Amino acid sequence: MKTRITMRAALALGLPAVARGLGRIKRLRCSLLRDAGHEAGRGNVVTAALLVAIYVIA
Repeated sequence: MKTRITMRAALALGLPAVARGLGRIKRLRCSLLRDAGHEAGRGNVVTAALLVAIYVIA
């Protein structure tokens, strides 16, 4: 939700490249969580961050 609001604010300020970049970052983050075997809808953010870090290192 925060990302969507930030993207809309960037568009309102005339910065479409920033809005697209935020969307790409969000998709990348979600795909990393999915690939790490963590369901993003469950668990807490700290656990997800640790799993992603372990996945990227390994």
